[in-house]
Amino acid sequence: MADEIIGQIFSKDEADKNFGPVLSSVKISSSQLTSLCSRANKYVMFNTKGGILSILKEGKTVLHPSGFKVDANEKYAVYSRSKIEELLSLGKADTTFVERRKGVVSITNGQSTLEISDWCPPFCQ
Repeated sequence: MADEIIGQIFSKDEADKNFGPVLSSVKISSSQLTSLCSRANKYVMFNTKGGILSILKEGKTVLHPSGFKVDANEKYAVYSRSKIEELLSLGKADTTFVERRKGVVSITNGQSTLEISDWCPPFCQ
């Protein structure tokens, strides 16, 4: 799985149809997300809990927020760094939203949504 590309980009409308409505979301500036992704090798992991966005890279190393403690049992949506960068390039919006839908975590920028993640655990690099 070392070089597996994780994630697929949909239009916002397709994402709503395929994965259901957004139940909650947390925003992050697209420039900050780009900077955080640049610190990961191939994979970036996302979770939102209680309105707090946490972002990890390989080895469950915290990228955001600074000083965040990772709960070993907490599940994170895993996406390829390359797919996140593609989403930001397509969406061209200054703000990105990490969204909770029923059973999934999606990422939306502009009119594009990234979905079809893997989960950590069990897929943890």
